[in-house]
Amino acid sequence: MGIEVSFQVTTNSTIERKAAQAETRQNVMHKNGYKIAYIIDGAGNFARSSAITKICQYSDCTIAYKQREFQLLGNFIRDVLI
Repeated sequence: MGIEVSFQVTTNSTIERKAAQAETRQNVMHKNGYKIAYIIDGAGNFARSSAITKICQYSDCTIAYKQREFQLLGNFIRDVLI
């Protein structure tokens, strides 16, 4: 399983690059029997809603960096490993 954590605090092109790579990343992970999850936080990320939407579309689990959402990630990991 791959988990990427993004704390982008500026609105530069990093999030757009990650969005452009999201489909390919998920395809490679799935081809090799893995899942991919994203933990996303930071105003720069959320200001780019189209990029976040694309990342979510090609993610097996996406959460924000919030205490209550880590339970969702934990449940996802548990379900994948069982």
